[in-house]
Amino acid sequence: MPDAAAGPAHRSHHPTSAPPRRRRRLAPTLAAATALVLGGSLAAVAVPATSSTAATATTVTPTALSAAAPSGTVPAPDGSAWLDADGNAIKAHGGSVVTVHEEEVGLDITGDGTTDQEVHLWYGEDKTHATRPVDGVRGYWSTDLTTWHDMGRVLPSHQHFTLRVNAAGTAVEVDPAKVDALQAVANKTAPEAGSTQAQIDAAKAFVEPYVETWADEDAGVAATYDEAALANASYRLNGNINIMERPKMLWNAKTKKFVVIYHADGPLADNADLVSWVRGGGDPANQNVGSRYSRAEIGFATSDTPWGPFKLVNTTKMNWAPGVPNAGREGDSRDMTIFQDSDEHTVDPVADDAYAVYSSEMNKWMYVSRLNAEYTGPLETGSDATLGEDFSNRVLPDFSREASSVFKHDGWYYMLTSGTDGWASTPVVAYRSRSMITPTEAVVGNNDRHPSTGQWERLGNPCVGDAARTGVGTADPVECFDSQPTFVIAIDQEAGRFAYMGDRWITEANGSAGERSRYVWAPIQVKDGRVTVENVGAWDPTNTTLFHPLEPVTPLEFSAHVDDRDAFDPTFDVTVDGERYDDLTADWSTASLDAAFATRGTHTLVGHVAGDGPLAGRYVSATVQVDGPVDVCREPGTTVSASFHQTEYGTMPASFACDGNPSTAWSTWAGGTGKKDRVTFTVDAAEQWRLDAVRLTNTEGTITGVGVEYRDADGAWRPTTANAVAPSANGTLTTVGFDAVTSDALRLTFDTPGSYLKISELSVAGTVPGEEPVDPELAVAVQAEVRCLAGKAYVAVRATNDDDVPVDVTLTTPFGTRSVADVAPGKNAYQSFPTRQASTDEVTVTVTASADVDGRTVTTEHDLTTSAARCG
Repeated sequence: MPDAAAGPAHRSHHPTSAPPRRRRRLAPTLAAATALVLGGSLAAVAVPATSSTAATATTVTPTALSAAAPSGTVPAPDGSAWLDADGNAIKAHGGSVVTVHEEEVGLDITGDGTTDQEVHLWYGEDKTHATRPVDGVRGYWSTDLTTWHDMGRVLPSHQHFTLRVNAAGTAVEVDPAKVDALQAVANKTAPEAGSTQAQIDAAKAFVEPYVETWADEDAGVAATYDEAALANASYRLNGNINIMERPKMLWNAKTKKFVVIYHADGPLADNADLVSWVRGGGDPANQNVGSRYSRAEIGFATSDTPWGPFKLVNTTKMNWAPGVPNAGREGDSRDMTIFQDSDEHTVDPVADDAYAVYSSEMNKWMYVSRLNAEYTGPLETGSDATLGEDFSNRVLPDFSREASSVFKHDGWYYMLTSGTDGWASTPVVAYRSRSMITPTEAVVGNNDRHPSTGQWERLGNPCVGDAARTGVGTADPVECFDSQPTFVIAIDQEAGRFAYMGDRWITEANGSAGERSRYVWAPIQVKDGRVTVENVGAWDPTNTTLFHPLEPVTPLEFSAHVDDRDAFDPTFDVTVDGERYDDLTADWSTASLDAAFATRGTHTLVGHVAGDGPLAGRYVSATVQVDGPVDVCREPGTTVSASFHQTEYGTMPASFACDGNPSTAWSTWAGGTGKKDRVTFTVDAAEQWRLDAVRLTNTEGTITGVGVEYRDADGAWRPTTANAVAPSANGTLTTVGFDAVTSDALRLTFDTPGSYLKISELSVAGTVPGEEPVDPELAVAVQAEVRCLAGKAYVAVRATNDDDVPVDVTLTTPFGTRSVADVAPGKNAYQSFPTRQASTDEVTVTVTASADVDGRTVTTEHDLTTSAARCG
């Protein structure tokens, strides 16, 4: 599809009421890279840049495009490209998605001949050339949030050279003569010696939004222009020297216009490099002109249609309080967003209230400003705005937050933000407030002080998940699945259905993020002031359960023995949006299970709902109270040592295995012939313990066997029953059990012939001598009663296995015994014993249940007494 400023050429739009008649739209070849240099005369015209023009743009080699996500789903954040309806990678980074109804806007956006559809509009940065040059804003439409149709570059950049150095030689300014010359080229109807058709088309496409009256509209000959707006656009939209980032779009019910609002930046007019570049004629091959993040403005562009072309109507600094911040940075705005407050009309009875939320004071503080009724600038300009009424400053309790994204639910405004670390992903932090404009005050002359009032409440990182989860792309929630927020989609605000929009920036050779950057979208759940962003992999926006949290029927608080790690699989019940789901199980993360069952105490588990039901893959967290031995390895006074540890490329001593930090490890790696075939690890405690197990997780190398010795009262090392035990696979927990010994030291021997080990976690199970551990009791429900049958008394005994392992059951009465082997969980053993009498006194019954639990035989015995009975 051509990169045009107009809508797609393969279909037509059908407005229900005819907008002002437009001439035919002429699509320039690579509009953002076409160079039209108007110097002293129109003869000085550069050749239009193409993809093969080596000098005009850094060459970007995109990764291979993956297959599209399953039909009707948003793709998982797995690094693959999201393709549009034509099979091309979507180019709309740092953007927003808003929803309009065709009937309200008076346009057939989908081209189906009706105006009865609700249409989602996605606008974002086209990163084709990784900002060298800037390409502009691209638009897409969809009816389902998953299949997107390209509308082209709706607000393209250009490279028409219209600047000059001022008379003082200190700064640049727009040269009216160059703008006149550009208009003259645009009004040509055929090529001639001074202009090619491509250059004429490029000029027409650029000036068209600024035409006020036509001399010959069909021929594309203008009579008058909005001269001020055209001059400003010729400066502020030049792709070589400007930044066009984080574009957002709003529909204005008052003006009936679509408004694109974006971070407009570039070097200051007096920047020495910019002055030199202009003085030299504005070479389009030079795309590193001054600091592009100095002017710090917001740009506003309007159009009668969502496909444009959009007219740049304003670029401006935002609001500030006198004396805050340092002189020269007043009104700065960099990473920003726009929020439209539906059905709120403080400013205008027709247009919804709207706000700009932006990082100011060199990205140190977050500001919020009301927009005017037309959405074309702040309600009050500069320092004329009233602090606490028209704008608020320093609204967050944290420094250096950017990439704000705002949504509203149940009377609260929520804001998601990132840190400031260039193109790198950082932890996301959420905040909330009861109002957009808060009663902050000016903190004059103090760049580090928060206002005492009006701060948004900090909620913390909303992104959740198991970092090691597979099948959903990047699952680590610490940096929100490797993304930076850009917008929150209000799919259905009243119903509380919102979606997180983020970008995973990937930089190119020029240091800027380019077209290999990827999108990260995820459903958001909001409940009782808690915001959760959950990576569920590829997801269906029509699945309403995704937008509601899992609410446990009873708290997910479990108990278990330290030896029950492999058997731990509790069921739980939850409700989602009022609907109940029973007997769910979870795939708990290996890391959280290993940490929890390494030592007794209360631990947190994280995981995802198991199986393939409607909630499969949803995030869950729980607490588990683990009973059993302490970890002697980490008891006060315990020391650990090893016969060898790694010292090359970093030191990894024995203590790293017992520090409780899974990110550190004891390693025996060595280069060349330095590897050890056998190493020992010694745990020396400050007191005697009853010891019966060692647990460890090896992550690298090969261990062929593990042996355990203990130190006796005479100081001699004695073998335990654990000898040459084969460990579990790397990355999984190994339990080395042995017959209990009482000692103050253990020595582990690891066989690593020709290899090495890397143990991240090691624990030694111990109890205080004399406090013998109590075997777990089997969950067996027993009943005994006397029943009458044909005038005779019978003793009926039933034992139901409520445990999760098979049990052997023996039923014993004075009238006989019955044994039943391998009674499955949920099943029972039953026997009716005849007394051969018409009556009986109380009868004593014994039920014995036994089972193999983690390699140990556990026996539970129940004694019951029946009531006396007479049957005749």
